Amino acid sequence: MEPHSSDDAIHFDMHLHSWYSEDSAIPVATIVKCYNRSGILPLVCDHNSITGAEKVYREICAANPDIPFILAEEIMTSEGEIIGLFLEEEIPPFLSAEETLDRIQDQGALSIIPHPFCSYRSSVLRTDVLNRIIDRVDIIEGFNARVIDDNDNLVAQEYAARNKKPVSAGSDAHTPLELVRTWVTLQPFSTPMELMQAIPKATVRYQHMHPSVHMITRFVKAVRKLGFFRPH
Repeated sequence: MEPHSSDDAIHFDMHLHSWYSEDSAIPVATIVKCYNRSGILPLVCDHNSITGAEKVYREICAANPDIPFILAEEIMTSEGEIIGLFLEEEIPPFLSAEETLDRIQDQGALSIIPHPFCSYRSSVLRTDVLNRIIDRVDIIEGFNARVIDDNDNLVAQEYAARNKKPVSAGSDAHTPLELVRTWVTLQPFSTPMELMQAIPKATVRYQHMHPSVHMITRFVKAVRKLGFFRPH
């Protein structure tokens, strides 16, 4: 744990999950405590829910009113996942990618395509769909710490460069041990437009996680189906 630098830069993990995602074991209190100790701002984008983000930012912003209140959600469309950030309200799952982007943009929010070329996950947005909507996408996740093959991140970075899209970096953490390992450092922002201006100049701190974290996630999901780790 190292950030908490004295300059005005923001350290931002642009993809992680609280236990409001059914396959995550990270309590809201742990995310808040991690931010207070490290200064790394969390983009909490739970699966089809903004509840975790709302609870985390309510606590963070109460103590740090200059921090932007960022509601985010990793939305399962009918064709794969899209993250919305700076949302005002939850977006329902299983709409088309186009309709999901419509709802993100109607809220003045931004879109991120998470782990776009991950060869391991079935939830990834289909490449033909990504090609179809790329002009409407704001950010490509170029560094996802949970990809099995790190080359998948390189493909994402090259795709972003070809399409002139900025890249984000996220731990995609589902367990506490994954926190404070991957983030971007960028100039302060408080609005979607300011983030879009800052992210092309961001620097990336990235740590690729061992593939065994996916086994932990599967275990967590199975245990939670039995009624353990209920969010509150």
